[in-house]
Amino acid sequence: MSLEILGVLLHRNASEVSPPGGPSFDVETIGTLARAFDENGFDRVLILQNSYAPDPFAIASYAAAITRRLSFMVAHRPGFIAPTMAARMFATLDRLSGGRAGVHVITGANDLELACDGDYHTKDERYRRSGEYVEIMRRVWAAREPVSHAGDWYRFDRALAEIRPEGGAIPVYWGGASPLALEVGAQVADVYAIGGLKPLAQMEETAAQVKAAWAATGRPLRLQTSARVILGETEEQAWQAARAVIEQLRDTAAMQQAKISEADAGKGEATGTAMRLDPRLATTRGGSGREELEALAGRSELIDKRLWTGITRASIDFSTPMLPPALVGTAEQVADALMDYYAMGIGGFLLRGFDLLGDIAVHGRELIPRLRELAARHDEKSGADLAAAGSRVSA
Repeated sequence: MSLEILGVLLHRNASEVSPPGGPSFDVETIGTLARAFDENGFDRVLILQNSYAPDPFAIASYAAAITRRLSFMVAHRPGFIAPTMAARMFATLDRLSGGRAGVHVITGANDLELACDGDYHTKDERYRRSGEYVEIMRRVWAAREPVSHAGDWYRFDRALAEIRPEGGAIPVYWGGASPLALEVGAQVADVYAIGGLKPLAQMEETAAQVKAAWAATGRPLRLQTSARVILGETEEQAWQAARAVIEQLRDTAAMQQAKISEADAGKGEATGTAMRLDPRLATTRGGSGREELEALAGRSELIDKRLWTGITRASIDFSTPMLPPALVGTAEQVADALMDYYAMGIGGFLLRGFDLLGDIAVHGRELIPRLRELAARHDEKSGADLAAAGSRVSA
């Protein structure tokens, strides 16, 4: 199983613990972060999309031009650009970047936020539309002759692209926890992204559900998850950093709530980052994802080896979407904990901390090499075990 290490390429220097201020769009920061990811062993970066963020295609094109090996996972919402056009856009990005494009299909979780762009369909309707959308993109990427289509959501005649992806197709990433999300994703996607770390037993259940959905279609599957990590040179230093994050989160939450209260009272406007953090737009507030996180927050503070629910508890009253648990410890301890997830078939980790630029270097220097070494050992042992089992069967 191949290990893929991912990051998040943001358009400004901000995290949940950042004080307000600074430009809302910072080209220098984008370039600095992209180069840092490229130089520190990350394989791919996610470029986010929502109803008020900058265009991820443009950011990906810029980042591709200033990096050498870094690949991209460009978030893309079906419904606003024709799938035939999107297929050509992604193929163009892939050729310009030397085969480094990927698409993360974002169906959208919050009806209010999607209405900002004029999409009033239900979530189930959006998932069905997304499935048809990806099917069309794949047909256009593969077509050597004009193709026509008449489906539930799209209709076109004699589409044919002059440009195709460098490798014939582009990896399609998918997310969503509902039964319909899994059913549709299993028909069209290559990689399923689990939203965040969970206790091992709970993650095993989630992984089994996803694998069963893909098995029903006979399509290959790669699993990925996001991992918040807080590292220290010693375990004590890691826990000191974790406690500092909690204090910063509380301060940030108080400022956010004050801004939103002012906006609700007509004394100000919650724009920019404050708008993203408005409870009315938080994608997990009131949804199944939030219920799961609230249940985790009610459990013990430390689960399994070092899965820490402290930030999940602290974010319960945030105006942001709640934060999943984090792994806290030295690089060796966190790498060991992540390998428990790797052993259950999760081959991709989107690593994030709370220091946007500084964590990239720390992860590249301390964590990623250890992860790659442990993954290689695991794969070697698994291969040897399979060979031994085959020999016993033959005998």
